[in-house]
Amino acid sequence: RFKNVINFFKSLKFRLILFLILFGIVPGIVLKVGIVKTYEDRSVSIKTSEILSQAKILANQIVSNDYLNNAESESAINVQLEQLSTIYDGRVMIIDEEFHIIKDTYNLDTGKTIISEEVIKSYYGQEIKKYDAENRYIELTVPLSRPVEQTGATEVLGVMLVSVSTDSINLNMEYLARNA
Repeated sequence: RFKNVINFFKSLKFRLILFLILFGIVPGIVLKVGIVKTYEDRSVSIKTSEILSQAKILANQIVSNDYLNNAESESAINVQLEQLSTIYDGRVMIIDEEFHIIKDTYNLDTGKTIISEEVIKSYYGQEIKKYDAENRYIELTVPLSRPVEQTGATEVLGVMLVSVSTDSINLNMEYLARNA
C-alpha cells in the first residue's frame, strides 16, 4: 500500500494534477490581488480629487469672506464646513497664520495650536495629499491664499486641513476580495 502511494506521487497523473492546480489557482490569486489593489488606488484617487475640489471652492470662499478674522459671524461658511465634514465622513480644521485652529468641525481642538509637516508645507503654498492605508484616512491640506496685487504673487493667510475616513473604500475592497 505504501508503495502504491509513492508510485502515485511519481506518476504522470499526479504531476498533471499538480500543474493544473498550480496554473489554475496561482493566477487567480494574483488576479485577485491585482484587482483589489487597482480598485483601492482608483477609489482613493477619485475620493481625493472630489474632496480637493470641494476644499478649494470652500477655501476661496473663506478668503473672500475674511473668515479667518471673524469666524463666528460667518454662519454660511460654518454650515458648508459642517456639510463637507458630514458628506465625506471627515474632519475639517481651519488654521490661521499663527497655526491656531480657528475652526474644528469636531469641536475638539478649536483654539489650540497645530504644527505638523503637512500644515507647514501648505502654509508655504503646497497642496498636500496623503493617504494612510494602515489607519484608513486621507489627509489634505489646502493653503488659504489671496493674490497680492502689486507683485502678482500670493499671500497665504492660513491652511485648511481635511481628514477623511476611507472606511467605505475598505468595505468595498473586502467585498470585492471575497467575490474575487
